[in-house]
Amino acid sequence: MEQILEVAGVVFSKRGFHSTSMEEIAEGAGVTKPLLYRYFGSKDALYLATITQVGNHLMSGLTILMANPNPKERLKLIMLSFLTFVDRHREGWSVLYNEALTSVGPVGEKVAFFRNSFIDASARTIEELNTPQSKGPPAKASIEAVALANIMVGAVEAGARWWIQHPEIPIKDMQKLIESSLLPGLSN
Repeated sequence: MEQILEVAGVVFSKRGFHSTSMEEIAEGAGVTKPLLYRYFGSKDALYLATITQVGNHLMSGLTILMANPNPKERLKLIMLSFLTFVDRHREGWSVLYNEALTSVGPVGEKVAFFRNSFIDASARTIEELNTPQSKGPPAKASIEAVALANIMVGAVEAGARWWIQHPEIPIKDMQKLIESSLLPGLSN
């Protein structure tokens, strides 16, 4: 299963959903096409499973990051975790953000869930950063914090899309570039 999803992620990222065939994925994974259909039922279901696996990788550290008591450090870590995900899962990033971001139905809903989780965590952290008397991230962020979080996540995504074309730039340099551009505007 894991190997099939890995191969599917690579093929979907290179060829896109519509140009990818189940036969191509089965061949790459070293399984038969009927076995692929037995596991997933359809190409749509395989694509959704691929999106889910990629998104779960992206989300794996978010809960741990939110436990950090320093909101400024937490924002830096949220940005770094996103860049680390892109660095480690380039094919998955391509599937999740290049093609699936504009999808509708179950795939679009799943991608929106993962993206909105990052936006929510960022908004609550921005709210806390701007109201330092609080004890940890608030349950709900202000409309201004949500707007800033959307801007931040969009900017980090745009930076990651550019960075993936420039792998010669070390992750730490990209992180510093993004932090120096965004952090001053995220706090009062």
